[in-house]
Amino acid sequence: MTIYNFYFFNRKGTCLAYKEWCREKKSGLSQEEEFKLVHGMLLSLRSFTHKLATKTGQLPLVHSYKTSSYKMNYMETATGLKMVLNADPDAVAIAELMQAIFVMFVETVLKNPFLDTSKQIDSELFHKRLDELVRSHYCFT
Repeated sequence: MTIYNFYFFNRKGTCLAYKEWCREKKSGLSQEEEFKLVHGMLLSLRSFTHKLATKTGQLPLVHSYKTSSYKMNYMETATGLKMVLNADPDAVAIAELMQAIFVMFVETVLKNPFLDTSKQIDSELFHKRLDELVRSHYCFT
């Protein structure tokens, strides 16, 4: 099992952070096009689940979708931040890892008044800790 890559978007769709660990096949798109495609897919999935909801007054949430070769794990905060972590379909405890990444983001970025959260995160500390968190997860190989 392994963890492939990570996307982190703000509520406006700007990719604040991207990191890949194990990616054998490139998308063939520019990085900017790929970010727009991934964010657009997230919006479409959310819209799709809302339209097909079976209970009134209940907001259905997308947590993941799974293919034969990867599982896209998704987390959205109340403030509209969106995280995607693509991993092996059999990887476990990814939701907990994403929660830990969010806590680390709060500590290293949100609590730093000198960092602009409307642009790509340029904090070396954030990127170092992101890498450490993912590499220390037991599904990372």
